[in-house]
Amino acid sequence: MSAVHARIEHLVGALSRLRRAFDARARRERILLIGAAMAVAAMAGDWLWLSPAVEHWQAARRRAALAHETLQTLNSEVAQRVAASMALDAQVQRDVAQWREKVRAGDAELRAVGTSLITASEMLPVLEHMLAQSGGLHLRSMQSLPRIELTAAPNEASAAPAAASAPANAAAPANAPALYRHGVELTVEGGYADLLAYLEVLEAMPQRVLWGGVQLKVAEYPKAVLTLRLYTLSMDRGWLEI
Repeated sequence: MSAVHARIEHLVGALSRLRRAFDARARRERILLIGAAMAVAAMAGDWLWLSPAVEHWQAARRRAALAHETLQTLNSEVAQRVAASMALDAQVQRDVAQWREKVRAGDAELRAVGTSLITASEMLPVLEHMLAQSGGLHLRSMQSLPRIELTAAPNEASAAPAAASAPANAAAPANAPALYRHGVELTVEGGYADLLAYLEVLEAMPQRVLWGGVQLKVAEYPKAVLTLRLYTLSMDRGWLEI
């Protein structure tokens, strides 16, 4: 306890001596000493608090600038991707609209062609009636051709001839195509003039047929043999087999 009091008295004495020494100096010297003390205090404050605070603020400012730049880059990329997505969506919409228009046009054209063609159910009776009206012609053979599914996939279409011999009222599969080609091969014999007149009558029919092939052979003059392949299109899968 006495040692503590001794130290305190020593410190108080030292301060008193400094104060007396300071008071003993001239006024100009006292001002210079006060200025020097303030400078030392400012330097100590700068070293202990101000410089670290400034460095911390500058680092925070650099991080904020980097974050702002990164945000601007991200916003630019997002805007570009949104614009590209909107442009792609608009192009897809235009393509879909064009294809729908093509489908509608194709459907209308198909229906127009279908209405101008003879129906599958009328084809054989009409041909037989026309032959009966042509007294100079003799029917050698008439046979139906395999049904072709025009809107089927290639492997399905190639398999159609094998299925053509099925009964006309056989149930169609659930995914059956909507358009079929029915055909008949007709072989007649007669004079050249009679055969030519028969062809002209076929071409002049109100409801047309599709020509698949014409072959003319002279069997024994003046007789000739004419082989015709005639087709029609129909939404009806059924077809009269001969």
